[in-house]
Amino acid sequence: MSSTRADLDSTQRLQALHDGLIALAREAGRLALRHYRPGATTTARIDWKTGGSPVTEADHAVDRLLAAELPRLAPLPIHSEERPEGWAQPAGGDAFVLDPIDGTRDFAGGGRDWCIVIGVLAGWRPIAGVVHMPATGMMVSAFRGGGAFRDGAPLAPPPAATPPRATGPRSIAEIAERRLGTPLAPIARIAPLAHRLLAPLTGAAEFACANPGAHDWDIVASDCILAEAGFRLATLAGACPDYRLKGGEQPALMAGSAALIEKIRPPLLTKPG
Repeated sequence: MSSTRADLDSTQRLQALHDGLIALAREAGRLALRHYRPGATTTARIDWKTGGSPVTEADHAVDRLLAAELPRLAPLPIHSEERPEGWAQPAGGDAFVLDPIDGTRDFAGGGRDWCIVIGVLAGWRPIAGVVHMPATGMMVSAFRGGGAFRDGAPLAPPPAATPPRATGPRSIAEIAERRLGTPLAPIARIAPLAHRLLAPLTGAAEFACANPGAHDWDIVASDCILAEAGFRLATLAGACPDYRLKGGEQPALMAGSAALIEKIRPPLLTKPG
């Protein structure tokens, strides 16, 4: 066992890591809020990446803060959306995996759904994660074997609505509904993916989905939180996400209770007759 893995091997160490991630996410949220204007355009400078997605000076400021402070919590490499130079496979699959601001467009336009996302991988599997929504103050977190939490209290998944509500690409929900022969109630898509995947735990929806194209930094934290709450993040084939930490894209994904995913997944795989 490597010294890095040993640092994450006990429940006590994982809880300390989890608590440190929460504190750091709150600090990162306060930093981002300096540039945030509810319902209005951010005061942060906005630039554009290759491919047309926005990035603001707030994204970079949060990234610098996390890069400076995360090594104090554990000796892990950092895989960040804003650091392409770090998209290299670490030995053993141990890393902090983060999106400094998931939902930059939402943040820049004064929305409420954007979030700070910090996940931890060990041996290529999620072992801790926090997703913090500074505009509303909500913090959802988990660590392996310790359960999931909302704002510091053990997370109890809310009662499911009937018919199940779905958030994500309308096309996926419509295909599932048509082939199931039972209704799904679509709600407005939650744009930041880490936040959207937690909708089954926050009470926003029972089922969340994503088109192909997600990245590891979008989903590691939410994957851990869903698992610790007894829920699932799965591909259409029913597999767990495969993390490679090279900046590549994930296939289409679904989040929800295991029972609901197994009800919806087969119709999505069935070719129309």
